[in-house]
Amino acid sequence: MNKKIVAILAVLWMCATTSSLRGEFETIAGWDEQVFPSYLISTAAMKHTTEVDETTLGDALGAFGVVVTATEDDQPIKVSILCDGFAETSEFVGVLPKEGQSYRVFPKMRYKFEKLSQYRQATPSSVTFRVQLGEDVPEEKTVTITMRSINDCAFTLIDGDNTIDMNFCFAAYVNEQHPFVDKLLREALDIGVIDSFNGYQSDDPNQVIAQVYAIWDLMANRDVRYSSITATAALSRNTHSQHVRLLEETINNTQANCVDGTVLFASVLRKIGIDSALVVTKDHCYLAFWAGKNHEKLYGLETTMMCADTSEEEIPDFYDAAVAEEQRWDYSWGSFVLAMATGTTNLQKELDKKEAEISIIDVATARLNGVLPIPFHSDQEFLAYDFTYSEDEVAEEAGEAMEETEYGEETEEMVAADEGSAATTEEWNTEETEAIASEQGSVEWDEEETPKKRRRAPMQPAANVEWE
Repeated sequence: MNKKIVAILAVLWMCATTSSLRGEFETIAGWDEQVFPSYLISTAAMKHTTEVDETTLGDALGAFGVVVTATEDDQPIKVSILCDGFAETSEFVGVLPKEGQSYRVFPKMRYKFEKLSQYRQATPSSVTFRVQLGEDVPEEKTVTITMRSINDCAFTLIDGDNTIDMNFCFAAYVNEQHPFVDKLLREALDIGVIDSFNGYQSDDPNQVIAQVYAIWDLMANRDVRYSSITATAALSRNTHSQHVRLLEETINNTQANCVDGTVLFASVLRKIGIDSALVVTKDHCYLAFWAGKNHEKLYGLETTMMCADTSEEEIPDFYDAAVAEEQRWDYSWGSFVLAMATGTTNLQKELDKKEAEISIIDVATARLNGVLPIPFHSDQEFLAYDFTYSEDEVAEEAGEAMEETEYGEETEEMVAADEGSAATTEEWNTEETEAIASEQGSVEWDEEETPKKRRRAPMQPAANVEWE
């Protein structure tokens, strides 16, 4: 990743004139005068361990700086950067060692990270650069930049004929500490596919797959569907980017493109201790996860297949041992198995190539390298579903079952004996049936109460769902 950072810095520096007249300076402001809050947040704690050119002073990872030429040896310099709202005034004070040499100077920016995380639309902003050489009068320049939305993720930089992979920035949208994640896990346990989330504690790959299915099943209950929204409001000449939903947006709006669904699953899996990775191809993204703590087996999961219509598909029996048949739901099990088979097959095909055309972003490794998650700063509240039974509902269901088994034959005989009726169950007086059931000691049915179901009734699967 450090090699990537060096290449990123090269693009930053190209955004300014590589030399300047003596006593004058050129400005460096992001990439093509566009700044990505997601990049600034995700790399805030990243350590730069690669050797930097001696003509670079200050914060080697900085997005804002100046190019200035020394007019004498050991020339004192003070660089100040003033921003509209998203950072405190930031300064560099030092010395330019050699007369006639151009230097790139990057003050350590004092960003307001909470403010950065709240940019939801591309917004113009003013940045003022002030440079003082020795005792000279400070020179000042103001530029207008485009502050991109926090949802805009830069994934490729263009450097002439070369492209620089920035896919590690997608890991910033994985947020294992998001407050919604715990609530999702609670709902999954309420549904009851599994009794607990224990990561790798069982040392059983099938238990890991069962936990992944429990999350998939919850998303199907919540009706999270594929929605390909990737376009950004602002464009750049040398930066490719796409719109990525934050977790609260995906969860509450029940929509996800390939990246959205992948970072959602990666967030939940990391929370429960299952190692996962983002698999990024030229135009697609899907999840990979390890079924053992020693990373013995890597599976793929095609998240765009959530809630896909699999009624016409033949469902393979690859993972039958992982989840008991009575714990599978027809609406989610078929799509899960096909998503596992599709993702794993595609992943293996790429890994079998001599030169893989994918990036596998191990989230744990990204964290070790200092890539931080974008923090939750939103007034959105968690849209919850109740997947539990109350004690009355359990008793009510038991009563319904008893009525069906014990009084079914008696009810049919009474209907047939009623000469004034058409002998159909539709015309049967339900009040008499309930009275009979009550006399026999069954649980009373309260017609005014709508019983809560363990599973929310799903919408009809969308026709012709496509995934890459």
